[in-house]
Amino acid sequence: MDNMNTASLVVVGSGIKFLSHLTHEAKIYITQSDQVLYLVNDPAMKELIKTLNPKSQSLDSLYMKCDSRLDSYNAIADFILETVRQNKHVCVVLYGHPCVFAQPALNAAIQTKKEGIDTKILPGISALDCLFSDLLINPASHGCQMFEATDFLIYNRALRDFLEG
Repeated sequence: MDNMNTASLVVVGSGIKFLSHLTHEAKIYITQSDQVLYLVNDPAMKELIKTLNPKSQSLDSLYMKCDSRLDSYNAIADFILETVRQNKHVCVVLYGHPCVFAQPALNAAIQTKKEGIDTKILPGISALDCLFSDLLINPASHGCQMFEATDFLIYNRALRDFLEG
C-alpha cells in the first residue's frame, strides 16, 4: 500500500457502564481521530461519541445488514479496513472490551498490523471484570477457568469434556 505512513487504527472499548467505564485515553483517541466508527448498544453513548467527534459513523447498519453474523462481522471488518486505507487515523469504539465478543475489529486490527499500519487496542472494562467485582472474587486466589457458552451449544459439549481433556 502506498502512503500508509499516516494511517492508524485504534480500537477502544467503551466498557459496560455508560460513561463511567470510558477511559480518558479512549476519549482522547475518539476526539482526535480523523474518523470514528462505533458499534455500541447505549443511545446515550452514541450521542456522546457524536459529540466528541462529529466525524463519527455508526456500524449498526452493517451489523444488521446480513442474515449471518459471520457475514456481518466480515462486512464490518472490511469497512474498517477500507476506512483506514484511505490514509486516515481511525478510532473504532465497541461496547465492553474490544477483544471480547468483538471479532470484526479484532480481525481488522490483526490485518492492519500485517500491513504495517500503526495499530492499538485499548481495553475496556468487560463483563468479566464487573463479575469479579460484583461477586468479590480475586481470580488470582484460586485461579480462573472460563468457558464460552456458545461452544457448549454448537458442539454439544459437557463440562467434563473440558476437564478431561
